[in-house]
Amino acid sequence: MLQNQYFSSCLSTIVRFGLDIVKNELLREIRLANKSRVFIATDAGLVKTGLIETITAILMENEIESVVFSEVEPNPQVETIMRGGTIYTQNSCDMILAIGGGSSMDFAKAVGVVVTHSGHILDYRRGEKVVANSIPLLFAIPTTVGTGSEVTAAAVVTDPIVGRKYVVPSSFLVPKMAFIDPLMTITLPKHHVSATALDALVHAIESYTSVRATPISDGLALQAIRMIRENLPASYANPDNLETRAQIQLASTIAGMAFSLAGLGLVHSCSHPMSAVYNVPHGIANAILLPYVIQYNLISNIKKYAEIARIFQPELVLKNDQAASDEIVGILTSFNALVDIPKDFGYLGIEVTDDVIDRLASDAMDDKGTIPSNPRKVYKEDVVKIYNQVLPR
Repeated sequence: MLQNQYFSSCLSTIVRFGLDIVKNELLREIRLANKSRVFIATDAGLVKTGLIETITAILMENEIESVVFSEVEPNPQVETIMRGGTIYTQNSCDMILAIGGGSSMDFAKAVGVVVTHSGHILDYRRGEKVVANSIPLLFAIPTTVGTGSEVTAAAVVTDPIVGRKYVVPSSFLVPKMAFIDPLMTITLPKHHVSATALDALVHAIESYTSVRATPISDGLALQAIRMIRENLPASYANPDNLETRAQIQLASTIAGMAFSLAGLGLVHSCSHPMSAVYNVPHGIANAILLPYVIQYNLISNIKKYAEIARIFQPELVLKNDQAASDEIVGILTSFNALVDIPKDFGYLGIEVTDDVIDRLASDAMDDKGTIPSNPRKVYKEDVVKIYNQVLPR
C-alpha cells in the first residue's frame, strides 16, 4: 500500500442513468446550459437506425438547431477530426453532443480540442503540446456497452499514414454529462455487445491490477467485473433482455471511471497496433489479448488475480491465492469462447513475418499511456512472444 498512501481521485462527469433518460432530460440540460446550436458527432450506422433523427427532431421542436456529422469511422482518423472541426466552426456551433461508441466520443473530444486550440490534432498527441483551454461543452450518449469514454479524460486518434494510434490526454476532455440510457443500445447486435462488454471487462481488470490502482479505483473495478460476469452471458443468449443489457452498460461506465483513475496496461498496448494496422475492432483485440497478457502479468500480483478468478468461480474461495490465480487464464479463455470471441487473430488471414511482429511490438512498447501502468515491467522480447502466440503462422 505504500504507493497508495498519497493519491488524488476526481470523477467529474455527471452521470444520468435510466430508461428514457435521454428523452426526459437531454433537452432540459441543453437549455440549462443556454446552448442553441449543437454539433452532433456520430456515425452513419446510427443515422440509419433513425436514432439521430429522433434526437434532432426533439431539439428542433424546441428551437435548438443541430449540425449532424455522421462520418465518424471506427478508430477515428486525424483528417476526419480536422474536417469535423472545420464544420463545427463554419456552423457557429456552441456545444458538442457525442452519440455512439468510443469512436464517436473520441472524435468529439478531439474536435473540441481542434476548435479551441491552434494547429493540428496530432500536435497534442501524448501531451506533446498541452491542451491548455476548456473545450466546448460536451455531453455524451453511449450506444455501446464497453468504451467508458463518456467519463474519461482522453481521446484516442488514429494516423493512418503511419498506422499508429495516439492518445490526446487532458482533464479538459472529460464530458460534462453522460446519459446512460439502455434504450440507446437496443439496436446493437449481440456480437457487438459481447465485444464492447469485454472491452469494459479489460478496462476493469487492467485498472484493478495497475500500479496506479487505489482503494477507490479498486472498488469501482471489482464492481464492474462482477456486473459483467453476471450479466454478459444472459444478455448474449437473449438480446431482448433489457435488464441484463442495462447492467452491462452501467458496468462499462463504472469501468471507465476505474481506469480514468488508475490507468490501463499491456492489453491496450498490444491491441492499439492491431486496430491501427489491421483495423481490428478495439473490443475484439482487447478480448483476444487478455488471457495471453494476464499469463504474462500473473506473477506481478497473485492476490489480485486470485480475487478476479473468485468472482468468476466463487468456489475458488476454498483455494489459496496461488491456486486460485492459476485458474484465471483458463477462466477468461472460456468466458471469451462463451460469447464467440476468437481465440487468436488467425481469422484475419494476414501474412505474419518476423518483421511484422517486430513492428507491432515496437509500436506496443511505444504506447506511452499504458506501458507505465502495467503491473509487470514490460520488455520488447516479451511482447514479441505474446504477438507470436496470438498471430499464428
